[in-house]
Amino acid sequence: MRSSKRHQLAAAAVFSLIAVVVVGGMAWATESSFRLAKKNVAEEHERRISRAVLEMSSYMAGILNAETWREQIEYRALYERAPLMAFGPGNVEMNAVRVLLPSPLALSGPPKAWIDLYFQVDAQGIMSSPNNPDELSVWFAEHGRTFPTPDYRTRAVWEWLKTALPGINLHERVARACVAEHLGAPSASPDGRASTAQAAMDHSPGCTCAVHAGQGYLERQRRFREGQASYLPPVICIEPDIARRNADPLAEARDDATAHAAGGVQIASDAIVAFWLGQGPDGQQRLAFVREVHMDADTFYQGFVGDWSRLKPELLRQIEEPFPVADLEPVLSDGTDPEAAVDTGQMFNLPVRLAVPDFSEGASITAWRKVRGTVLTMWLAAGAVLAVAGWGLRNLVALTERRMQFAYAVTHELRTPLTTFRLYADMLSAGLVSDESKQEYFDTLNHESLRLSNLVEGVLEYARLENQQVHLNTTDTDGTAILHVVGETLERRCRENGVAAKTENHMTNGRRIRTDVDVVNRIAGVLINNSCRHARGKPHAAVLVRLGGDDGRVFLDVIDTGPGIDRADARAIFKPFRRGRRADQTAMGGIGLGLALARNWAQLLGGRLELAARHDPQYGGANFRLTIPAEVQG
Repeated sequence: MRSSKRHQLAAAAVFSLIAVVVVGGMAWATESSFRLAKKNVAEEHERRISRAVLEMSSYMAGILNAETWREQIEYRALYERAPLMAFGPGNVEMNAVRVLLPSPLALSGPPKAWIDLYFQVDAQGIMSSPNNPDELSVWFAEHGRTFPTPDYRTRAVWEWLKTALPGINLHERVARACVAEHLGAPSASPDGRASTAQAAMDHSPGCTCAVHAGQGYLERQRRFREGQASYLPPVICIEPDIARRNADPLAEARDDATAHAAGGVQIASDAIVAFWLGQGPDGQQRLAFVREVHMDADTFYQGFVGDWSRLKPELLRQIEEPFPVADLEPVLSDGTDPEAAVDTGQMFNLPVRLAVPDFSEGASITAWRKVRGTVLTMWLAAGAVLAVAGWGLRNLVALTERRMQFAYAVTHELRTPLTTFRLYADMLSAGLVSDESKQEYFDTLNHESLRLSNLVEGVLEYARLENQQVHLNTTDTDGTAILHVVGETLERRCRENGVAAKTENHMTNGRRIRTDVDVVNRIAGVLINNSCRHARGKPHAAVLVRLGGDDGRVFLDVIDTGPGIDRADARAIFKPFRRGRRADQTAMGGIGLGLALARNWAQLLGGRLELAARHDPQYGGANFRLTIPAEVQG
């Protein structure tokens, strides 16, 4: 018993160690998988944001590229051209060297609904706009044409711009916007003014990209500026007279141009940058899109004003599919901090950033949904490993216990007959037994030899059953014949133990039964032997064998008047080398192999052997039932 406990404790310790290793490894793998899934979910979310920002920035880049190609003269209300032909009043052809024309922007208006108006600030700080009716009404009146009346919003924004724009240092604001877009500030000319005319003449961006964190964002910025630079017109070289009149379009056509250097004037423009102007007359935020235009040593600022409340919905429509619920927030930082991290949600051509809702159920739940199948499979596999390990250890302990029990039982059972053999043989050989008693000694030796033979045969039979080396010998019979064979075994065993034998046959119809009668008799013999051992010495000791059947099955019950079976022994008694507690207390013989053999024989017949009742209600003892099919294939 102590050895069995030690084996169980050792197995439990080994299993605990295996469980700690497996569970610990699975916990680490689960935590690592979950952490990696959360990282992947976050990175995928960032990639979706980056794609959405790129989509909006690309849409905006198309608009700005078109505006970049717009000629400088279109930002003036009136400009001069050298016509091929000119017609005066009455459609009379005139000999004109120059004609004064209104800007296309004055005739068509802004191309986008969110653009309020275009404007220009010249080198002297004078503001003008092709959408300003005051500058165009005179020309339209002189030419007998009606000037289209601008809407209230255009006039209101122009009046607001005339007060808001003069207070802004455009050169500084353009430089700050350039830095905020991580492009670097414009280069300075020798006289202190910002100048990137040469960059424009070389068809390169007006702002050079500085080394900064967030290389992916900066690379997109660089490509955008390079693309925009391809839309910049080449440097324009015009005659001094035309340059003077472009600078002051209302001047007389024949004014002297001696103040201008001979050989022409070079005009070039930079890329367009955007920055916030503040709240317009209607309380809505306004964006300024401005570029620097260089005319030799003079610098102009040209651009347009955009209404953010109308531009934002247009941008958000570009990302409705990936982000149906999103917002664009103004970025008011001037971007002068070189250590500031690049926001992947910020557009690279507008001072705004994309704000999208976080995961509806949280990053952890989203990550868990991605890995739960794999994690659950891993845990199920780990559970299966532990179950197999536990089952293997349990079987190992059971096998060890069975071997110990077998050795103990066989040794115990062999000791008594061998002792008897040795003692009786010594007495007979020494002539210590009288002639009258020799027959009794010989009978005892014969009984003990039979006991040894049965013991060895039982062990060998159990080994043959375990190795499936037993074959059936089926014959046709009936219930009466089976009960007759079993009844003979019952009468003999009961007579030897001083127990009454009873039989009952409930199969009186002579139904045909095909089975191995010898195996059935062996099973019945084991049950009868056990019943006789437990019933002998009790008042009215008896053993009943009852035969019955239904639905193609045969039942054989063996019932005794003994003390019955304890609840704790009900399942253990069918295991090999196990005996009930009462058998140990009463020192009954046997090695605990009979019921295990009987159950294996029953399974060989295609049936089963079970304890039908621990205490029979009529006889009080145990009721064992053998159930076999009526048709057993050999």
